[in-house]
Amino acid sequence: MKRLLSTLLVFLTILFTACAPLQTSQPDAMTAVVVTAQGGGGAVGLPSTSNDSGAGPSATSTLPANGVTLSENGGVFVMHVGESFLLNLGMDVYDWTVELDNQNVIQRELGVTVIRGAQGIYIAQNTGTATLTASGNPLCQQSKPPCMMPSILFSITLIVQ
Repeated sequence: MKRLLSTLLVFLTILFTACAPLQTSQPDAMTAVVVTAQGGGGAVGLPSTSNDSGAGPSATSTLPANGVTLSENGGVFVMHVGESFLLNLGMDVYDWTVELDNQNVIQRELGVTVIRGAQGIYIAQNTGTATLTASGNPLCQQSKPPCMMPSILFSITLIVQ
């Protein structure tokens, strides 16, 4: 009887192990994964305008007339004192936090209402170089349970002449 019980126990253990769903290694629900769109690898859903050859920085260009969008990620732009641009990264998927590393060169224009989805109008105050970065956290991370969509990082360099 003991032998039959042992055999049955082994059989059931094998059966349950084989039928159990596979456990995959996933990050914690609260872990944010930051994906950047700069460099040689590119990123999920974000085109990169950087020079992927590794030969140096990307070429400079003038700001787009319709504003800076996600497609300009990694870009280097030349401006003149007094010029401004609209930062329009959208708000349907990500909640954006924008930072400027040199507010003596570029500042956000205060007291201006911008179109839905835009993060503000930025104006060149003085000559110099500034980097504008924006981190986007998926709106679905606030849901219960939170989604596993990664956060993204947007960055442009502004050269004011």
